[in-house]
Amino acid sequence: MKYKVSVIIPTYNSQDYLNTTVDSVINQSIGFENIELIIIDDFSTDNTQKIIDEYVSKYDNIKTYSLSKKTGTPGAARNLGIKNSNSEYLMFLDHDDCYKKEAVEKLYLKIKNNNADVVIGKFKTFGDGVAISDSWITKETTLNSIDENTLFLSIDNIWRMIFPKEFIINNDITFPEGVFAEDLAFMVDSFINAKKIIFINEIIYNFRLRSRNVTSTSLSKGYHYLNGLIEGYDFVVSVLRKNKKCDFYDKIFNQHLSTWTSDIVLSDTISIEDKKKILEKAEPLFKSIKNINPYPENEENRAMMENIKKNGVSSIFSNIEKNKYLKQLSAVENELKIKNNEITYLKTTKGWFKYKINNIISRLKRNI
Repeated sequence: MKYKVSVIIPTYNSQDYLNTTVDSVINQSIGFENIELIIIDDFSTDNTQKIIDEYVSKYDNIKTYSLSKKTGTPGAARNLGIKNSNSEYLMFLDHDDCYKKEAVEKLYLKIKNNNADVVIGKFKTFGDGVAISDSWITKETTLNSIDENTLFLSIDNIWRMIFPKEFIINNDITFPEGVFAEDLAFMVDSFINAKKIIFINEIIYNFRLRSRNVTSTSLSKGYHYLNGLIEGYDFVVSVLRKNKKCDFYDKIFNQHLSTWTSDIVLSDTISIEDKKKILEKAEPLFKSIKNINPYPENEENRAMMENIKKNGVSSIFSNIEKNKYLKQLSAVENELKIKNNEITYLKTTKGWFKYKINNIISRLKRNI
């Protein structure tokens, strides 16, 4: 049977979240009968595969496939999902997140009716913090080429996008395997080759923050993850070369290397020796930057990146531990973001009415 959309989920030790994730697909407004759900487990050691098998036994349109070996990253699972998909369009979902109820329908109708190559929605975080992505985009936006607005290269997270399978196959767009930043590589390749990109100004995805949970690989900021990012960034460079778009290098890596540099400095799980080793491995990426501006906005990050670019890793290594104060700064900035989100909510119509109603109730109680 041909479905409208294939949703691909790579999993690993996700028994605590997988039901919520899968149920968000089953309950989509487009009708679950129009969706093919492909779940690929990376050799979980908990009950994840058992949960998957239970769903597979209940629904003909839920399928599971096995990798030949444990990979530790989502790239191979997603590639296997693409290979075995039977739909016109592809979407991706992480194993601990969930879609909004109308997510698939909104993305599908937009890409289908507009003959687009990529359609993107906003996401909202939940769990250990609340934030809404892409505040700089305030209305629906259509690009006929990424050259029309290269700020879109700052958008990643392929799990809030939809793609035509034919577009992905014809342009030989794949996820790098065995490395992190695999979604960045896939996204950059897609954006460069897309003839039409549409951003809808609606939240379609709920992203779970698990900053206190070390099993959330992307948030643990350990050696394995940060080292894997450098290998993934090298793959992104190969994507730029393949497409003859190396002029996008600064736009992409000024932002990503800034975040990566902070993570190295702030990590409490990586030894001094290993920090030096990873930084030396990343040095060619820094030296390939032509212009550090306009990113990063953080002055300390900019100074470190400039030093690495001009003088190599040794120029910052002696002071790397002194930059730990960034950790306190980061915590304060995060708290301010949460407060700003609360203020933003109060400024919305829903938030304003809720505030006014509570105010009226309070006054009535005083009068009684």
